[in-house]
Amino acid sequence: MVYKELFKPFLSSLFDAVMKQAMEDEIISPEESLLLSQIEVDIRAFEKEVAKCIEDEGGITDALKTDCFKDRLIANVKQLALEDGMISKDEEAILNKLEEHFQKEDPTKKSN
Repeated sequence: MVYKELFKPFLSSLFDAVMKQAMEDEIISPEESLLLSQIEVDIRAFEKEVAKCIEDEGGITDALKTDCFKDRLIANVKQLALEDGMISKDEEAILNKLEEHFQKEDPTKKSN
């Protein structure tokens, strides 16, 4: 199944990449913890969306297109990072890691 073969590993590696970034200085700040929680919530919401589409339509649909998920995820994380009026270096590093991971690993961009 496309979801299990491509997207599940992609989402897992996405979270691993941002977690590694947060742990780079061996401390997860409260701000980083909030961003990681938001990323986890958005990943779970995406998984539920995909599961519902599979159930409703009997297969993989446009829900698996990561551009919409990417835009929503980054917007949510950026909004959370800006709650205090600025984006810290740690928050910026996590946002950059998200962008980098989507550019490098996006399963919809891989050729078969």
